[in-house]
Amino acid sequence: MHSPIEPSRQASPAARKLAAPWKMWGRLLRTLGLVGLGLGAASSAAAPAQPFPQHWMRYAQLASAEFQARLGDAADASALRLQDWMQARAQPATSLVMRVWLAPNGRVERMEFDSLGNPQADADLRAVLMTKALPEPPPPDMRQPMVLELGLDGAQAS
Repeated sequence: MHSPIEPSRQASPAARKLAAPWKMWGRLLRTLGLVGLGLGAASSAAAPAQPFPQHWMRYAQLASAEFQARLGDAADASALRLQDWMQARAQPATSLVMRVWLAPNGRVERMEFDSLGNPQADADLRAVLMTKALPEPPPPDMRQPMVLELGLDGAQAS
């Protein structure tokens, strides 16, 4: 199944150029919610690592897909501005760790992350991800914040 935000399978050079930001965001968010899912501030560094419950992982995948769709929304001015900024910056790829707190209805109440180095890009990322609730509420027993790692890969795919 082809994602509407990853039109890279189209053949023309113009289509490939248009697909580049979508591919970048696809790579950026592919592991969203899976890499660093919610240990939360209360966990101890000495505690043994335990696998996360499957329903937490499913919810992280749902959040990942929703965030990816929002970042790829061609009708969202903040998402488009953020994509343009990512393409224009001349910095090496990095990752961004985000802490996300959700309300019982699935709305992002709070989000913390180190600055992207551009106040407008920071504001756009917040606007895109915090505008509306996720399609489902989080599991009641899920620890918060969810800790998500985004790989900010600015490299263009060939």
